[in-house]
Amino acid sequence: MIWLVSMLFGIQVLCSCTAVSPPREVAAALLSPRCDDPAVEHATDMALRQINADREEGYIFSLYRIFSAREQPQETTGSVFYLILDVVDTECPVLSRKLWKNCAHRPAHLAVYGQCKAIIYINQARNIAHLNTYECTLQPVPSRYIWSVCPDCPVNGNVSEPECIESALLCLAKFNEESEQTNYFSLLNVTRVSMQWVFGPAYFVEFLIQETSCSKKEKVADVSKCEPLPSDVAQIGFCHGSKVRSHLGESVSVSCEIFSQQDPATKEGKQEANQTPGKPSQDQEASASEDSFSSHLGKTVGSIKMLPPSDEDITFFSLKESQDREQDGKPVPPGAVGPTPSHVREKTQVKKPDLTKPVTEPVFLPFPEEVSASDSCPGEAKKMDGILHPLVIRKPTTA
Repeated sequence: MIWLVSMLFGIQVLCSCTAVSPPREVAAALLSPRCDDPAVEHATDMALRQINADREEGYIFSLYRIFSAREQPQETTGSVFYLILDVVDTECPVLSRKLWKNCAHRPAHLAVYGQCKAIIYINQARNIAHLNTYECTLQPVPSRYIWSVCPDCPVNGNVSEPECIESALLCLAKFNEESEQTNYFSLLNVTRVSMQWVFGPAYFVEFLIQETSCSKKEKVADVSKCEPLPSDVAQIGFCHGSKVRSHLGESVSVSCEIFSQQDPATKEGKQEANQTPGKPSQDQEASASEDSFSSHLGKTVGSIKMLPPSDEDITFFSLKESQDREQDGKPVPPGAVGPTPSHVREKTQVKKPDLTKPVTEPVFLPFPEEVSASDSCPGEAKKMDGILHPLVIRKPTTA
């Protein structure tokens, strides 16, 4: 009798262990593929496309290198990739909706660099690439690196300074005067400023402009009083301008690229951000909409955090370490003074994944603490640069 009771108890314990084993098996099934593996590179491309498509301000991120990649094969088909990507910004504003591979790299002395963590589900058999979550931390290149390589290069300025805003308005006035556009454009916002001493103080500004309802057939003294057209029909422009003062007077120059919601570049960015290269977008969207996986994938959630300028030796990886230092429950970057800049955009807190979903659905785990064990990670830099190179380390630092 005692033997029978013991056997029944053992069977119950075995069944209870078996019932909870799938999440543990999934958690232990993280692979470390090579950072130059085609599947990892494809997942990286799709993750960057969707990160850039999801953003509403700033500049399009481009890949500097793949820092780490973990793969979680799903029980049915496809894999979830946990990526750490070193990124740099480009010269394309996110509102252009261009693909990151089509954007010119920003000069390193004006670049913003950082890391993005991304969790993306890839199912090539069903033509699905779904970005689940992303979290990016960025910072301007420290001034002392710029001065050590190029002492005469322009340095980043504060976009909220009156002199910088005035420079942008002067450039906009020149554009409105000389352009052949039907309507006047107003200043949307100043996105980047750099300063340099040439023959006098020189301000180089980048700014976005928006079409207004005021026709150029009529003279308008103050364009800021013109009502902007609705965002779904208004043309948006991106401008580079400069204002240089010297003993000869003041010189203003400007060049603008105008794009609208109907531009091919805009369509390309929105449509191709969610499709596999080489696949027709209509066929892919149709197959994805009919797929049973699509109903539960949900919306992408993510955050972008911009750290203040710093002269500390902050590498790509230590950006994460600096974000982990907390005070009163909020991240505090090293050497930061004052509040976090107002242009920081944090969409929502990333929720912990639900491991109780049916096994036919992809399972998203918390982002793994361990980086890839592959000796190919971090991968090679896509474009080696003398200023950014000192900020790149081969392996993460340990406490």
